[in-house]
Amino acid sequence: MSLSSAAAPSASRSGASPAWRWSGLAFLYWLACLASLEPGTIASRPAGWIAQHWGSEVVRITAAACLGMLATPALLMLAERFPIGRRAALRATLANLGGVVVLALGLVALSCVLAAWLLRGEAAPSGAYIASELAAHASLVAAYLAGFLAAIHAVRRLADAAPSLPAPREAAGTEWLTVLPIKERGRLTLLDLRSVDWIETQGNYQALHAGETVRLVRETSARLCERLDPSRFVRIHRQTIVALDRVRSLQPLSNGDAVLRLSTGAELRVTRRHREGLRRRLEQ
Repeated sequence: MSLSSAAAPSASRSGASPAWRWSGLAFLYWLACLASLEPGTIASRPAGWIAQHWGSEVVRITAAACLGMLATPALLMLAERFPIGRRAALRATLANLGGVVVLALGLVALSCVLAAWLLRGEAAPSGAYIASELAAHASLVAAYLAGFLAAIHAVRRLADAAPSLPAPREAAGTEWLTVLPIKERGRLTLLDLRSVDWIETQGNYQALHAGETVRLVRETSARLCERLDPSRFVRIHRQTIVALDRVRSLQPLSNGDAVLRLSTGAELRVTRRHREGLRRRLEQ
């Protein structure tokens, strides 16, 4: 989801890397965090211990990094659902902290279960063992989770600020689409984009709403957005693009999102991450 304010691909404007990319970064992050603890672990062991057990230590650290990586989708959801900004900052902060604590407890408990299954051949760990592991490791895991969540928030805030930057100078001479060829039942027609009010994704197609008429074109939202004039069209949702000159009002909602009303009477949802950016565009 992003504001389409420049000619760059919308995937890069979104400020939110794909989940698999965040997961890869999370794996490296957890490896680094766990490796930083290794000197203390070695110091607490007898002399020569690491020479005998370095292989099992590598496996342990790798497995723990994979376990930590499992929390990435939940962290991304927290950052999306509760962005930390000027509005409702306390509520968002508390929600983020609460989510981090719950995730930390869940990860430590899950590690206890996996250790019981894979290392000791037990059906389930004892309650005393889980309690001791929670007391020993939950706060540290929560701190690591909070650090990665903070990084997600920082990246998304930088991306949200990007639409307010001026468009690249070389994009000034870009020729944007003015008409779009539409194929329907073997017939080719040209749709004047000046008549389009808003565009939404419907599966593999883009539905272009022009008054009461809806025309379908087989295209991805990202590729179509790259070819649209950013001075007129703006993305308000990962599935929705709107024509700025059709906007009549923007009504904030209590959860941080907003409702956009068009001159046609249509009401569209604006995600909280881009509400302020859209408001600035409308004021300009």
